[in-house]
Amino acid sequence: MRYYSVHAPTGDGAAADRFVFIKDGFSWPALFVPVLWMLWHRLWLALVYYVVFMLCLAWTDRLAGDNLAVILAILFSLLFAAEANDIRRLALEGRGWDEVGSSFGKNLSEAEVRFFADAPRTVSLDRREAMLRAVAADEQDHQTSDEPILGLFPEPER
Repeated sequence: MRYYSVHAPTGDGAAADRFVFIKDGFSWPALFVPVLWMLWHRLWLALVYYVVFMLCLAWTDRLAGDNLAVILAILFSLLFAAEANDIRRLALEGRGWDEVGSSFGKNLSEAEVRFFADAPRTVSLDRREAMLRAVAADEQDHQTSDEPILGLFPEPER
């Protein structure tokens, strides 16, 4: 079973056709065709960093020799493929998308079916923001209390 995080654009919680499911774990396309993978997912800044790193790697090749450059290239490619989906999550977060839930399945289709079948489990973005505000207000109430707190639990001593 694969785990998928589910992302939606901010303020567009009802448009289920715009949800993005991102698999957790290793990305094989990012290992074999990283430039095309970054272009496909519109990861422009990551592509710039990748090109700069490859230019530095070519410079290392001229200074230190082929063996070190090949080892560094292989290690970097494996690291990039392992973290590629996390980079994609961070890029979506930077564009203003919210993580609205998670799902799992043997493949993407099964994960989508499971996610939308549990409709009461999925929380709309407006309701999620209201819940976060309520939690923040509750935490603020506990912090402004003048009663001493004993231990690690935010309850007054008994």
